[in-house]
Amino acid sequence: LAMERLSTGKRINGASDDAAGVAIASRLTSEIKGTNQAIRNAMDGQALIDTAEGAHQEVENLLQRMREIAVQAANDTNSSSDRTSLQTEMDALVNEIDRIASVTTWAGQNLLTGTGGNNSNGTFGFQVGSRTNASDTITATIAATDAVTLGVSGKSVTDSNTLFDDAAGAAGTAAAATGSYTATEGTDTILVADGAAAASTVTIEGVVISRTSAMPTLGINGEADALAAAINENDTLRGLGVSAARTSTDGQIRIYKGGNSIATASAAETAISNIDTAIQTINTQRANLGAVSNRLDSTISNLTNISSNLQAGRGRIEDADFAAETTTLAKAQILQQASTAMLAQANASKQNVLSLLQG
Repeated sequence: LAMERLSTGKRINGASDDAAGVAIASRLTSEIKGTNQAIRNAMDGQALIDTAEGAHQEVENLLQRMREIAVQAANDTNSSSDRTSLQTEMDALVNEIDRIASVTTWAGQNLLTGTGGNNSNGTFGFQVGSRTNASDTITATIAATDAVTLGVSGKSVTDSNTLFDDAAGAAGTAAAATGSYTATEGTDTILVADGAAAASTVTIEGVVISRTSAMPTLGINGEADALAAAINENDTLRGLGVSAARTSTDGQIRIYKGGNSIATASAAETAISNIDTAIQTINTQRANLGAVSNRLDSTISNLTNISSNLQAGRGRIEDADFAAETTTLAKAQILQQASTAMLAQANASKQNVLSLLQG
């Protein structure tokens, strides 16, 4: 038995060696393995957070550049062509924010669209314990950080092409006179007015634009564009990238994907405010994720300590005591050798007696 224990290093090599000890050691083994996996889970969680943090940092860099451009555009030393050039860079930065939001992933899950995690709502749960208690899970919520969510883009939030009409039968698809205006980014969407005298109200990206019976229709038969003028003079709509234009047959409202308008000093000042809000949003998100990452640091340290002590406890139950087992083996070997020597001596004595009798 001592030889078996020394060769395996285990005090318990079968249930018969210690029936209760086998059960206890098995339970400790389950907890040790679960704790070690929880340590790896926490490390994976940190890696996921670090991935999102790196993307957030780059988005903030882009926002800082956008703010710098907006401050430059607010200065009236710029001509309209200068502001157009600045707007081009602004729009390119917005496109890059959206690209980063769409391609930042972890194991196939998108991190910056607010759709990752087990419930597809941007909340990730990290299993940092070997049990199923709520306290064995740490959650981190990564909100969407695309340009629309941050409020620095004129991109429409609804992908549809809706026509509004004062009455049925006008050009395009007839629709209610009152409603919410949505559009596919980069696509002209037409607001149709057929010349009816009834008043109508249209909500464009949350901003209500009204046409009373006294106002001429929008771009029908070359009439004055009262509604178009109202849209073009609205700083909020301009900041959303909404513009109105008239053709010979209809009025067109264009919603395009781009940065906050910096076409005028006033619009640039609005853009600065919007970008400041976006930067604050990113900073808040980074702070929240940093706090979770620090929690995971502490969790990993604690779990490592727990695992070490569990392994020590299991070792005291099932590991062989080499000193004791070596002593036991040596004692057995000495006794065996002594017995052999005594038996040999007894046999030798018998031979001596026989020799005397034969002599």
